[in-house]
Amino acid sequence: MTSDGKANQTQPYHKGNVKADLLKAAREILVSGSIEDISARRLCRDVGVTSANFYNHYPSLEFLLLELAAESFKQRATALKRILKLNLPREEAMLQAAHHTVDFSLKETQLFRLMYGHVKDISENPRYLIESDSSFRVLVHIIYGEDLYNKDDIPYSHSHCEIAYAFFAFIYGLAQAVSQGLFSNPSGTKAERKNFVEALTLSFIRGIEHSSVNQSSSA
Repeated sequence: MTSDGKANQTQPYHKGNVKADLLKAAREILVSGSIEDISARRLCRDVGVTSANFYNHYPSLEFLLLELAAESFKQRATALKRILKLNLPREEAMLQAAHHTVDFSLKETQLFRLMYGHVKDISENPRYLIESDSSFRVLVHIIYGEDLYNKDDIPYSHSHCEIAYAFFAFIYGLAQAVSQGLFSNPSGTKAERKNFVEALTLSFIRGIEHSSVNQSSSA
């Protein structure tokens, strides 16, 4: 109550971790909405704090978005480590990595966008760089069978991890094209999509020339 006997209309004190709750609210918006639906004002409203509270916990909205992306890269690294621990032949391991990327892009389309290029100045949040590097490092290990990637020596990594860079570009482009519907799926079934992804990935792994020879011989 105020001194004049009227009810206090100020917002109630938020009990909990405001920083974590703001991040959780942003993640929930991505489930049913889009990145563009996220704003500092909406997050504060969803959490139940005043708008000024946002900047007590995050320097900018872009920083928070990159934090979400960083957490997703951490989870992707964990998934790739599970593939690595299976000790599969390289081709099979690369196929699994491709399927995982495409499936993720379909299930978490907005999060996929956020991870791969939505925020232009990624240096704003150092954790994004750390976690994305860690994820790529596991992919390099899957492809080469050893831990070759060195984030502190990019010229070395560029010259020694070329196949991994190329494969990363391939599976990212494939996942983006599939999630945006740029590649048709006549039957609309998951099985057909999986077969299509597998065929394209094998063509990449084995080489276009090798695939062309096989197709010509079977015609």
